Amino acid sequence: MRRTGTIFFLSITTLTCGVSDPSICPPGSLAACFLPDGTLGAQQCSSDGSAYGACGALPSQPPPAGAGCAHLGEACCPSLPAELRPGCEAAAAEGDDEACDEVLRAAGDVDLCVGGPAAPQYGPNCAGLLNECCAALPEALREACHAIAFSGNERRCERFLEQDAKASGRCQDVSHAGESCGYLGESCCPSLPEGPDARCASVAGAGDAEECLGYLGQVGDANRCPTVGDREPLTSASCDGLLASCCSSLDGLLAHRCDFTALTGSGALCDAFLSGLAGTGLCGGGGEGGAGGGCGDTDADVENCGACGNVCGSQNATPSCAAGACSLACAVGFGDCDGDASNGCEAELAQDADHCGGCGNACVEKHGTASCLAGRCALSCVEGFRDCDEDPLTGCETNVRSNPFHCGGCGNDCLGGVCEDGVCGPEATTIASGLAVPSALAVLGDHLYLAGARPQGGVAVRVLKYGLDEVACLATLAPPQDGTCGFGVFEGVAVAGLDVFVTGAEGVLKHTARDGLLLLSANVAEPWAVVADATAVWFTSRAESGVFRVDTASSAEDAVEITGTVGRAGGALVADDTHLYWAQGGGVVVKMRKDGAEQRQIASGQSFDDGLTPQFLGIDAEHLFWSTESGRLMRLGKDGANLVVLADEQPAPAGIAVDPAPDGAVYWVNRGSGVVRRVNKDGSGLATLAAGQAQPIAIALDEAYVYWAAQDGAVRRTAK
Repeated sequence: MRRTGTIFFLSITTLTCGVSDPSICPPGSLAACFLPDGTLGAQQCSSDGSAYGACGALPSQPPPAGAGCAHLGEACCPSLPAELRPGCEAAAAEGDDEACDEVLRAAGDVDLCVGGPAAPQYGPNCAGLLNECCAALPEALREACHAIAFSGNERRCERFLEQDAKASGRCQDVSHAGESCGYLGESCCPSLPEGPDARCASVAGAGDAEECLGYLGQVGDANRCPTVGDREPLTSASCDGLLASCCSSLDGLLAHRCDFTALTGSGALCDAFLSGLAGTGLCGGGGEGGAGGGCGDTDADVENCGACGNVCGSQNATPSCAAGACSLACAVGFGDCDGDASNGCEAELAQDADHCGGCGNACVEKHGTASCLAGRCALSCVEGFRDCDEDPLTGCETNVRSNPFHCGGCGNDCLGGVCEDGVCGPEATTIASGLAVPSALAVLGDHLYLAGARPQGGVAVRVLKYGLDEVACLATLAPPQDGTCGFGVFEGVAVAGLDVFVTGAEGVLKHTARDGLLLLSANVAEPWAVVADATAVWFTSRAESGVFRVDTASSAEDAVEITGTVGRAGGALVADDTHLYWAQGGGVVVKMRKDGAEQRQIASGQSFDDGLTPQFLGIDAEHLFWSTESGRLMRLGKDGANLVVLADEQPAPAGIAVDPAPDGAVYWVNRGSGVVRRVNKDGSGLATLAAGQAQPIAIALDEAYVYWAAQDGAVRRTAK
């Protein structure tokens, strides 16, 4: 996702040049926008108030005194409109000062929480975006989400939700488009001047949500609804006259366009609208003298190009006017970067940090200061950050105090170890690599057993856990070829006694040291999660609902469905001596005896996704453990009591392994951040054991080590 110069709350473009009218924007003021790399930037209004400049880096300013969650909760949230307080208070309660500062900056950009005028009611899309979506987004989108939500532009809030948030798999249940006509009619139309208020009410009354959103977007671009108070007068006599003498005489979309132009309060825009009607006979336009006004040939006059008084600028440029439009031939080393022909080629490309070497090439001051020297960006990074990607558009992007690939300096890879205060911890030991996407892992004796799948072939392998390069396919005991063991698709793995059980496209298989790989059952399609004891194997299926059982001594026999219910297919499965525990879709966990009797739901309403996460459950003598799509690690008593959150805000947590000792810990991997973590069973002692892993997905333990497999085909270990 990339944007170029998108302004949040002022996107009306200047239609004429050379008309100095400070009503377009306050001189020196800033408008929020997106830089080419998708980060938040700012545009500054010119000294004569005629236009905003190009999008550049945010000004480097220290945070206000008391910034952070305390300041947000105590000084900002209470001052917000009621529609925005829940999201603000939720952000403050999280306790992440950096995230709270993002909210403060976004609110400050529209004069909220900084002593500016109190804002009127916000619409459902912007309020919903801030309260129900922004906090759920990854960091790269969260700051933009806050800024757009605070802007109050309903159309932009709705588009951000649909095109950015939902496209990244987030905020799927948030939708307020249908409420937009109600907000338009009840809160927006009455605040407009006489004339536009009635035309606005007709749009709201029609009840077309898409048309209402479009209308709200236009009045939002004109800084109305919600950023201007009830029936506040226009700031330009030209616009007041346009509204009084012209707009009411027009019909349909043209009348609305006239209203939207007048509502900006910009004399330059209103004059341009009237000039555009020249020759149409509408609003008194007679067509005399080119664009009217008796100033000569407005098709070719650089002093009156397209309209009387519209001067094509000559600063560092040779201007010309053709067909009523200005064009500039810039002097070498200069550019017309703001697109405003009235001020010529205003940007000196050799030293303008906003346009360094070319228009729009902004030197980013992320975690540092930027300057433009001879058309090239130069960065001076703050302590603890470096420009490791050597890309000036990302600024000093790397935190060398914690980045495991650039620990203490660019290029210093901790090789799986954790980076703390710029120092690498112990390296993770690589046991195997190049395997075809291992996704399930178990330990038995001196070996690890892995299963995994991909369309071109999968793995069901045994790996010597001491890392001596002994990797063998279970079917042949020969090394994998190109990372695969033929073209089988394998899913789950479990151990019981001295036997190993594997599920996959061929069915449920048993591996013994004496007999190799034997088929137990093949009547259930796509068997998935699997557990076993000395007498039986239980498994779920991606294709068929229920839990299935087959004896460990079977030979190509049919597995039996034991649940007797039409539940969802798939789901995680764990077992103790007497019971099975089955995680279904929608966060349901069912407890049953091993024959399927005495089924009881012990958890519901938790957040499981429909991909790999439900395959991962952990168990000890007293509790179940699982991860959620929302980034939580959960603990629940086997009787369904005392649900506890052990860890929160984990990026895509996946495999779980539990030390069975009462004082043992819970271990898991985060696919999203590539780390291996542990936490005590009471929620204390949260720690990172390894970092920089490529989407780790499965994990297992023995007495001394933690083992994990990643989707790049690597298997590694580190001390518990």
